[in-house]
Formats: sequence, C-alpha cells, structure tokens
Amino acid sequence: MGHDIKLDPAIERWAHLRENTHLYYGWNKRNTRRSILWLAVVPIGLTALAYATQDKWNLAASQTKAEMNNEKPQ
Repeated sequence: MGHDIKLDPAIERWAHLRENTHLYYGWNKRNTRRSILWLAVVPIGLTALAYATQDKWNLAASQTKAEMNNEKPQ
C-alpha cells in the first residue's frame, strides 16, 4: 500500500516553491507597486471615505428620512 504512488515532478516542484516562497521572492517594480497599493493606498482611501461619511447618516433608531439625514423635523 502506498508504494505504487507516482509523483508528478511538476507538482513536487510547485509544492517546494510554494513552501519556500520567502527564499525565492524578489522585489521588482510590479511587486513594489502592488505592495504600496495594498499596504498604503487602500487603507488611506478607506480612512478618507470613513471620515467623509462620518455623522452623515444616523441609522440608529431613525424613523423618518429627516431623522436619518440629521435634519430637524418640519
């Protein structure tokens, strides 16, 4: 049992590279751009969006559109 298993060299090579990514990873223009995008631009953009919409709507216990938009009822 198990002695007749045939190993695919391509899968074995892929598994080795996958497990040792830290040894083969190299910084280049593409990796640097992607890293800056996901580590800086996206969080800064989401923070700016959060501050822009802060206190714009009051969804807690709003019963009318005026209350939801923080307007005084007429």
